[in-house]
Amino acid sequence: MEVFSDVGMWLRWIHFVAGITWIGLLWYFNFINGPFTGSLEADVRSKVIPQLMPRALWWFRWGAAFTWLSGTVYAYGFIAPQNPGGTMNWITENMRGQWLTMGFVYGTIMAFNVWFVIWPRQQKIIRAIQSGNAPDPAWGKTATNASRINTYLSVPLLFAMGAGKHMGEFAEDLPTDFLVPAALVTVVGMAFAWLCIHKIGPVAGKDFK
Repeated sequence: MEVFSDVGMWLRWIHFVAGITWIGLLWYFNFINGPFTGSLEADVRSKVIPQLMPRALWWFRWGAAFTWLSGTVYAYGFIAPQNPGGTMNWITENMRGQWLTMGFVYGTIMAFNVWFVIWPRQQKIIRAIQSGNAPDPAWGKTATNASRINTYLSVPLLFAMGAGKHMGEFAEDLPTDFLVPAALVTVVGMAFAWLCIHKIGPVAGKDFK
């Protein structure tokens, strides 16, 4: 069947599934797990983290890797070459290409943070706890800061990826070029993520009866 040979469809499917895994865990860590583990006693935390985090971080980092790889191949190896003006024209002039490239830039920053900032520090934290030692607070602070950056970027990234195909007609009604709406989406998206982390997350579900 033709559907099984549709490379673009399979790349999109991998991208969606991996992205749901990655961003879902990212939001879980920042909106739920952070307030939860912070409320635990030290002896309980020392039992929970070595059991929970290695499993969660495995799905987290490989979700990031497959999201980035499948998205990059789909956008720049499959869609962009089909643009009549070529790949660079698609990136700089085509509205869909501009939005997807914005998402690619944010996604690249986020994937880098996962593999080269968050995961190495979390490894140190888990190993220290497993050996009965106190982790260096700097490890957790660095990992948390990188994770927060990723959460702030994730909202405008999702808008850029989801809206990219549909922004052409919308952009025709705007009195400006791509940069202004992109900046607006970024600022509003980051503000929403900040609200979820600092205001909604710490109190969500606490009054459940």
